[in-house]
Amino acid sequence: MKPKLNKLITLLLLLGTFAFLMEAEERLAVVAHKELSKWASLLPVKEQPQVNTINPYAQSVSILEVILSEPSKKVNSANN
Repeated sequence: MKPKLNKLITLLLLLGTFAFLMEAEERLAVVAHKELSKWASLLPVKEQPQVNTINPYAQSVSILEVILSEPSKKVNSANN
């Protein structure tokens, strides 16, 4: 009976540790997102001139603009 109890306690400790780490990772992600948003809001915003063409290669796009764009505007290439 005792070895089964030890295994159960070990399993519960492992599950508790995993749950703790998952919660800590989530909280850290939220804090990091807030801090990065604050830093990103301090970056200068430069308006890009509009190009009257649908050719994507004729339009200039900055990497910073792509990174800071809203997630809803990004195209998920995995689904295409």
